[in-house]
Amino acid sequence: MSFTNPSAVLPTKFGDFTIIVWPSDDGKDSVALVTPQLDVSKPVFLRVHSECITGDVFGSLRCDCGQQKQNALIKIAKSKNGIFIYLKQEGRGIGLSEKIRAYALQEQGYDTHEANILLGHEPDPREYSMVKTILDQLKVKDIKLITNNPSKENSLREFGFNIVERVPLKIRSNKYNKRYLETKKIKFKHFNDDSNRYYYGIGRVEESSAVEAIATHVKTHNLDPFLRIGIGFYADKNTLANEEQKKKLKDLLKLTMKYHPPLTPILHYSFKNSKPKDYKKELLQIKNELSIFKKIQLNDLKKDHLEVLMFASRHFMVHFPIDDEYLHLISNPKYSKLVRARKILTILDNSGGRGIQENIGSFEKKITLCLNNEINDIGIAGGFGPDNLEPFFHLKKYFKINFSIDAETRLQKNGKLNNELVNSYLDNLIHPTITS
Repeated sequence: MSFTNPSAVLPTKFGDFTIIVWPSDDGKDSVALVTPQLDVSKPVFLRVHSECITGDVFGSLRCDCGQQKQNALIKIAKSKNGIFIYLKQEGRGIGLSEKIRAYALQEQGYDTHEANILLGHEPDPREYSMVKTILDQLKVKDIKLITNNPSKENSLREFGFNIVERVPLKIRSNKYNKRYLETKKIKFKHFNDDSNRYYYGIGRVEESSAVEAIATHVKTHNLDPFLRIGIGFYADKNTLANEEQKKKLKDLLKLTMKYHPPLTPILHYSFKNSKPKDYKKELLQIKNELSIFKKIQLNDLKKDHLEVLMFASRHFMVHFPIDDEYLHLISNPKYSKLVRARKILTILDNSGGRGIQENIGSFEKKITLCLNNEINDIGIAGGFGPDNLEPFFHLKKYFKINFSIDAETRLQKNGKLNNELVNSYLDNLIHPTITS
C-alpha cells in the first residue's frame, strides 16, 4: 500500500509498523501506525488513542492511558492487520495546561468530570472527524475497535463505519487512579457493555402495521448491537378491564418480539385514573394477565414512588419518568441505590405527553444531578421528533454517554402514528448528519 502523506517504516518493541503523518496547520499532526500487510477486505483492528503526555510518556499512575496505549499496540501487532491512530487531544481535548489545572482540582476532591466543567470545558470535548479522514484514505470499512468507550464507538458508527466487534482494554486500577476509573465507569459509562444499553423510543404504537413498518425500516440500518428500538404500547386500568384490548396488546407484543432484537416492547402504563391503594394490585394484574411484557414504564404515579418502584422492579424492567415535581427523588440515596440495584431507567420528562420540549440548559442541570448521584441510565422525553433532535445530540456530545430518547406526539399526524415521520426520526438518530 502506497501513501502520499509522509511515511516511513517504524520498528518498535511491539512489532514493525508503517508510520504515517497527517500534517495540520495548527501543529496538531495526527499519526497512524499501520501493520505492514494491511488487508482492508477484512475487519481491521483499530485503536484511536488521544495524546496523554503524563501517561504515555512519563508513565503517570493517575490514569490508565499509558497502559492502554501499550496493550493496544500489542494487540494490533499480534493481529498483523491493524491501525493505531494517535490524536493530539491532550487532556480529553482541553490541552496540557488545563489538564494540569484539572489535576489540581482533583487534589481538592473533585473528580475529572467535575474538574473539566469547573474550568469551563465540556466533560469530554474530544471529536473524531480526523479518524474518518484517515480511515477513508486507508479505505477501511469494517473495524474491530479496541476501546472501553462506547461514545467513541458511536462516533465511528455515525461516520458510517461498521464496528463488527468492540475489544475491551482491561487495566488493573491502583490507589492513584481508582477514583478516575470509577468516574469513567459512572459518568462516562466506560468498561461495561451492560451499561451501554439504550433505546430510541416510539410511543403510542397501536397497530400491527406500524410494528411491521418500523421493523422493515430498521433493517435498512447497520445498528449498534446494544441499541434497542423501543415500541411503546399504552395501557391503563380500563385496558386491564377490557378482554379485547388485552388480547390486542398480547398480539402486538408477540409481533414485536418476532423482531427482537432490535425491536423491544415497552408497556407504557398510566396510573392517572388509578387510586394509589390499587397501584400494586394493578401491577400484579399486569404480571398475571400480560405476563409476556418484561419492560414497563410507570406513568403518572402520584405517591409512594420508592415503594411502588421497588415492587414493580421485582417483576419487570422498569422505566420511570420524573418531572420537576419529583426531581428531589434523584438526590435521595434510597432512590439512587434502588435504581442501580434494579437497573431502573430514569426518564427526565416534563412534558407528560403534551409535546413540549425542555430547554438544553435545564436538561444539562438534571443530567448532571443524576450523574453526581451515580445514576447513569438516563432517558429524555418530551417534544422530540425528526426535526427537533438538536437538544438530544447536544446532550449526547456534551456528556459523551448514550441516552435513551422517547418520542410520541411529534411522530403523529391527525392523532395517528405517521410512518414517514417515524422513519425520518429513526434515520436522523441512527445516522445523523455529521457537521464536524
